[in-house]
Amino acid sequence: MRFTFILSMFLLILVQFIGHISAQAATEPLIILQEQPFSYDIGSQVYLLEDPSGKLTFDQVRQQPTKFTKSQQEAPVYGPSSSAVWAVFRVRNASQENKWYLEVGSSFLQEVDLYRITANGGFEIIKSGAGQSYETRLVKTNRLILPLNLPTGTEQTYYARFRSRNILRFPLQIATMTALYEKNHTIDVLNGIYFGLLFALMVYNLFVYFSLRDKAYLYYIFFIFCIAADTACIRGYFLEFLPEPLAWMVNIRVFAGLAILFSLWFTNAILQVKQYLPKLYRLRWIIILSVGIIMLLNVLRLYVWSFAWMLLSFIPVYLYVYTAGILIYRRGFKPALYYTLGLAALGVGILIYICKDNNILPETAFTESSLQLGSFIEAVVLSYALASKFNFYKLEKEQVQAQAMQQAIAFSQELIQSQENERKRIAAELHDSVGQSLILIKNRILLLKKRLDDPEKVARHADDLTETVAHTISEIRGISYGLRPFQLDMLGLTQSINGLVDEVSEGSGIDIRVNADSIDNLFPKEQEINVYRIIQECLNNIVKHSAATSARVNIVREDGLVHLSVEDNGKGINPTNATNSVPKSGFGLRGMQERLSILAGKLQIKSAVPQGTVIQITLPVKPVPVATTVTTREFVS
Repeated sequence: MRFTFILSMFLLILVQFIGHISAQAATEPLIILQEQPFSYDIGSQVYLLEDPSGKLTFDQVRQQPTKFTKSQQEAPVYGPSSSAVWAVFRVRNASQENKWYLEVGSSFLQEVDLYRITANGGFEIIKSGAGQSYETRLVKTNRLILPLNLPTGTEQTYYARFRSRNILRFPLQIATMTALYEKNHTIDVLNGIYFGLLFALMVYNLFVYFSLRDKAYLYYIFFIFCIAADTACIRGYFLEFLPEPLAWMVNIRVFAGLAILFSLWFTNAILQVKQYLPKLYRLRWIIILSVGIIMLLNVLRLYVWSFAWMLLSFIPVYLYVYTAGILIYRRGFKPALYYTLGLAALGVGILIYICKDNNILPETAFTESSLQLGSFIEAVVLSYALASKFNFYKLEKEQVQAQAMQQAIAFSQELIQSQENERKRIAAELHDSVGQSLILIKNRILLLKKRLDDPEKVARHADDLTETVAHTISEIRGISYGLRPFQLDMLGLTQSINGLVDEVSEGSGIDIRVNADSIDNLFPKEQEINVYRIIQECLNNIVKHSAATSARVNIVREDGLVHLSVEDNGKGINPTNATNSVPKSGFGLRGMQERLSILAGKLQIKSAVPQGTVIQITLPVKPVPVATTVTTREFVS
């Protein structure tokens, strides 16, 4: 019995020992460093333990080796996670090189701690990561490089702890400093070219902004700066240059959130979304609210939720910008095509990079640099889109100027023809009316001389002569009044308009009502004739074309504005032809437009209710501190 008991205890101890050795062997895979090669990717050779709470200590982790599981990925990834992940691996240095380093491929990891078990059973720790001051790094570079302190011929177990505020992904590599330098040198050169080109684009467009004062260029500069700054945070460059109190900007990807905001403002500025797509423009608040939620989650220190929400925010952002770009391009705004292609390049780059971060795509030179390549193409294409926008509006302006020049030439030709016709009319009136009257006066004077001996005939001829002279004077006054109304100089603009309405109403048989504020002395004297002629043309159009029986003229004076409206109850105009602009045909209306251009006024023509036409005119004036009087007159034929 005693022998059996001793044998059982021995077997139990042996089983526990073998189990401990097996567990230790399972959680401490041996990585042998040899003379060649000088770098080893160990991501798939480590054993991993996830700590969701992030509170496990090194001693607690070391006491539960059976909970570690072997990594199945070259670059272990846990997605957006607040967990801490422990990795354990054992290394034997079979080379002549004494200085080997562990490089962690994700420079933006918040915490990277390397534990090394010492000979006396204790441990030493090396802390790194974006959450640590840059000055405390043993190897001062943008990458997370930690010394293994593994002499030749020795063997050592290491534990590493990783934690992130974004994507929890940690490619692992053991290499010599020479190998790391040779590998990273090319990457640093390419990154330098990338940031240099973005800086050159920002400086160039800054000078263009100072020249044109177009806010689209300013939003472009801030947008590209945020993209470059976020890339610098991902690559680990920004932490070196930021003061330590601002290091939090690297950890929470604040520049990515700002890039979303500036992309929205840039989109609205370059594509003029408010003008072309007002309904879509109102949805911008969804994106602004999303950015606000990102910032709020960061303030609450819910960093992983903030990052996840930022990834979700790309969905409404890209729906907004692509919808705006495509729809506005289809409306004829060609720069929208370049804008859409530029944003597409960035979107593809981001998508490839996210797929690489989640091990959907392999980590290659192309996938690793896809974010920078996409953002660089986007920056160049968007800069071209801004130049295209400038050329588009320049060409449009030249076309408008050419059209305006053609219209001005046509108007000048019609004006000259109108002046010639007016001269012919005046000449005909002078010849046929005044000239004939003067001949008649001359003949009657001659006849009067022959009959001086007959007093009755002299009196009768004198009366006829007086009547002829009076008629001639009246005709001369009518001709003169047609050239310039004398009331303007004698009675003022308001009374002249009243007299004009009186004359048109009596001559046409149309019931015209006037409600007019006093507008005397509001316009320069040389411009009052233009106001008078505009109203005269409106009344002439009613008489000639409207077949109206009544009309109404309203003149309302406000601070800085005079509102004129002429409304009739005639046959009106076709609603499809009623626009806010002046018709392209009709010399009278075009003449009105020319006079309004001189007065800096606006004209609107629309249908009246239930029928008729309304002509509304707005004229800017300088406010004059005088009492406003209202004159209301009715003319009934």
